[in-house]
Amino acid sequence: MKKVLVTGGTGFVGKHLQSELTRRGIAHFAFGGRQFDLTKWDQAKAVFQQHQDVDLILHLASFQAAGEFPGQHTAEQYFVNTLIHSHTLEAWRKFIPGAKLITVGASCAYPSAAQGMTEDKFFEGAIHGSVYSYGATKRMLYTGILAYNDQYKLNGSYVVPAAMYGEADDFNEATAHVPAALVGRFARAVKSNAPEVEIWGDGSQVRDFMDVKIFVNGLLDIAPRLDHDLINLVPHGGKTVKELALTVCEASGYQGKVVFNANRYTGAKEKFLDANKLREKFGMVINGDLAPGIRRTMDWYFANYEAVKDRRKFPKT
Repeated sequence: MKKVLVTGGTGFVGKHLQSELTRRGIAHFAFGGRQFDLTKWDQAKAVFQQHQDVDLILHLASFQAAGEFPGQHTAEQYFVNTLIHSHTLEAWRKFIPGAKLITVGASCAYPSAAQGMTEDKFFEGAIHGSVYSYGATKRMLYTGILAYNDQYKLNGSYVVPAAMYGEADDFNEATAHVPAALVGRFARAVKSNAPEVEIWGDGSQVRDFMDVKIFVNGLLDIAPRLDHDLINLVPHGGKTVKELALTVCEASGYQGKVVFNANRYTGAKEKFLDANKLREKFGMVINGDLAPGIRRTMDWYFANYEAVKDRRKFPKT
């Protein structure tokens, strides 16, 4: 790859991706919504016209958060994300059709009934009701890639990660994914000398998690090899929530009691992305060790505690 255009380049994953592109000496232009708002066609047109020399577009931009956010902002997520993705696809076609497009998808676009989420099941069933709107926009994004590949003979692919964690994540429990929410919870417990930390469920539920630095490295490694692909870029097999929670606890140095509340809702017993295609087609195996990345994330959070402890991803949420 000679030069890369990164949408959503100022977000959590985008910042780590920029750092890795710089480390590898790869020329790139990464932007966020404050620089070019992809919900507006004239701004999407402008940024793509200005960077027609790129040979790879990494599309990360979306309006999203975890927790209760998707259920509270169903219409906004539908409207904003449909515009972002539609404008990105059309600007790609019009101004940089020779570039490869790789988009970062979301596991919530998979059908909720699928436990071993293999790529062939992507369209086979309904999306979970808690994320039906956001998940639908991510599923439509892949539909858009298929459509543009077919009609305009472009080369677009779709990569699905596990729930990521790392420095500069969103740690607010109202909008954070599970790993970052737990990092914030245990760090606050240490700071306040809380006697116990509660975790929903008995801890046996299996999910998939990955270090954001491992993801961006894997994404850049696989990018030259992707050719009209849908691929789960994840570690093999999931981790129990108990393993995650105890890893976070150890990284924080928390000495109190960890309570697993089996009476609270926890969802499906097992739900994680399947990595067999990644291994069989591309010969890639992603490191799923939680400890190094969680420890690094916790160290960052403590070092920036006063600045980030009350930070909200969206000021009005």
